[in-house]
Amino acid sequence: MAEKTKDWQLYEAGKKYNNSLKPNYYDTVDANLEFFAGNQWRGLEADSMPKPVFNIIKRVVTFFVASLTSSKTKVHFEPLLNTGGDDHENLTPTDIANAVVANLMEKFKMDFKIKDALFDAANTGDYAAHFYFDMTKQPYGSMYEIKGEIEMELIDGTNVFFGNANNPKSETQPYIIISGRDMVQNLREEAKRWKQQEQEVSAIKEDKNYSEQSSDNGKIEVEADEYGKALYIIVYRKDPKTGTIKASKSVESAYIYKDIDTGLTTYPVAWANWEKQKNTYHGRALATGLLPNQIYINRQFAMIMYHLMMTAFPKAVYNSDIIPYWDNEIGASIGVSGMDINAPIKNIAGYLEPGNMSNQIIQTIELAMQYTKETMGISDAALGQIDPKNTSAIIAVQKSSAIPLENPKANLYEWMEDIGKILIDMIGTYYGTRPLVVDIQGEKKIQMIDFSQLKDTWFNVRVDVGESSYWSEIAALQTMDKLLEGQYIEFIDYLERVPDEYIPQKQELISKIKQQMEQAEMMANDPATLIAQLTPEEQRAFYAAPPEQQQAIIQQLQGQPAQPQAPMM
Repeated sequence: MAEKTKDWQLYEAGKKYNNSLKPNYYDTVDANLEFFAGNQWRGLEADSMPKPVFNIIKRVVTFFVASLTSSKTKVHFEPLLNTGGDDHENLTPTDIANAVVANLMEKFKMDFKIKDALFDAANTGDYAAHFYFDMTKQPYGSMYEIKGEIEMELIDGTNVFFGNANNPKSETQPYIIISGRDMVQNLREEAKRWKQQEQEVSAIKEDKNYSEQSSDNGKIEVEADEYGKALYIIVYRKDPKTGTIKASKSVESAYIYKDIDTGLTTYPVAWANWEKQKNTYHGRALATGLLPNQIYINRQFAMIMYHLMMTAFPKAVYNSDIIPYWDNEIGASIGVSGMDINAPIKNIAGYLEPGNMSNQIIQTIELAMQYTKETMGISDAALGQIDPKNTSAIIAVQKSSAIPLENPKANLYEWMEDIGKILIDMIGTYYGTRPLVVDIQGEKKIQMIDFSQLKDTWFNVRVDVGESSYWSEIAALQTMDKLLEGQYIEFIDYLERVPDEYIPQKQELISKIKQQMEQAEMMANDPATLIAQLTPEEQRAFYAAPPEQQQAIIQQLQGQPAQPQAPMM
């Protein structure tokens, strides 16, 4: 067997740490994911009991994730120092940063990525985003000879390993490991592109190292010749001398590339937890605390169903000396023999009465479901299960029910800020000079930008997350409506301040209105138009006046101060 690489030993140390957690980290993640999916009787398939599933975990997790993503998330960059540049033609680094990151967020479909990440966090406790620069991509097609684009992928918490596992801060880590599985052929071709020796390339072989992959489905793969998969790891280390991040990618016994200086000063991994835990980089999942309640509810319902199956239909009891055979078919006759004609029929046949089930069982199940929702901060008002008579009370209850989400929301803020810092670092390092679509005086234009200027620019990253940004935007729009209705502002001022998504093709509409205003102003200042507005007597006096007086009259009609006349010599 080939010798393992040094990086692989670090990976195995990370797995050992996860397995040493109590309860076992991998078992907890798998159980949470399967329970959320509805597979809540795993391992008990052979049991003869009914297997009902009343999935309160999925309801709670879906509600919380929907509440956290009720509106868009925006990342804003602000300069720590005044960089100047008020001229619209000269974009400041802040303008460039906001524009290029907004384009990347749109390309990543970030709103959907956030939902996927929060579902991961609610079920596994962790969520992570990994960023890399793909040199095979040509983002502008044949229009520009530019290659390379920043890519993003979500990574399961089970595939991220910190060098200092007791510290959840990624920037303080001595190293961060990302693991994954890929086709052997892809890994070998990548090793060849990095000029690895044939011995290293041939050492990349198919393996079965998928026992630590998330969920039960992660441990099932297609088994086919020439399509085998292998586990790989990427190790990011911060070089203390240069301050930059170095990367190495390897399988168990061979390197694909080693100690490549990325030029980055920030780890390209954004890490966050659903709920932080003391002295560990792994978070606590929302589903973890719900599993015991979910198991109890399912078991109680199963026992009730089993009881009804056994006792719902009464069993017949008869005297076999008098009735040799009992026919239970509907409407069938049953013959008896040797019976005293005066004896009552109940002496030879009857039905056993089943035992009554206690009503406390149903009450206990209802209380378990009710208290589970209440302790999680989910009320009927929040779920919309209430008659909307007192709207003020409903709003107050909904706001109070959102309090349990403050910690996950704060973690989401921090995660998005980390993503903003990573993107700026990568853009300043890799983009060089390339085109950028910018908004200049209401018009979309393409400018060639030297993105290397962002490398040494210090920004303050501000993130708007959650319903607050949505409601503040609505309140601002309502205020603008009131100002326009009261004629305190012009319509053009209204359009320039309304968010773009509320009015389709807003910039084109603004340009058209401005053009119409300019034409109207030109027509209003036309001398012929001004003279036509005079009375007939004033027009006769105007034409009878000398040219100097006519010019002075026109200036007065245009609202301009009359020019002093030169003294007559």
